[in-house]
Amino acid sequence: MGVRRPDLVVAAALALSLPMLPSIMSGGISLASGFLRFAIALALCWAAGAVIERVYDTYSRQARQAQIRKAIEEARARLEQPEDGRSPRLGQ
Repeated sequence: MGVRRPDLVVAAALALSLPMLPSIMSGGISLASGFLRFAIALALCWAAGAVIERVYDTYSRQARQAQIRKAIEEARARLEQPEDGRSPRLGQ
C-alpha cells in the first residue's frame, strides 16, 4: 500500500502534529511522546493517502475506458457510413 506523493503525506502529518509543538517546547509533552504522536499521524496520513489514491485511480481508469469505448463506437459508425452519405444497402 504505497502512495505516489510521499512528500504530501509527510507534509500532512507535519500539519497535524504542528499544534503540539508549543507543548513539546514548554515540556508539557515529552519528546518521545511527540515522536510517537507524529509517527501515528504519519501512519494515518499514509493510509488516507493510499485510500484517496486508490479511489482516484479507479474512477480515472473508468473514465479513460469510457472515452476509449466512445472513440471506438464513433470510428465504427464512420466506417459503416458510406462516403456519399446514403445508407448502405447490401447486394447493390
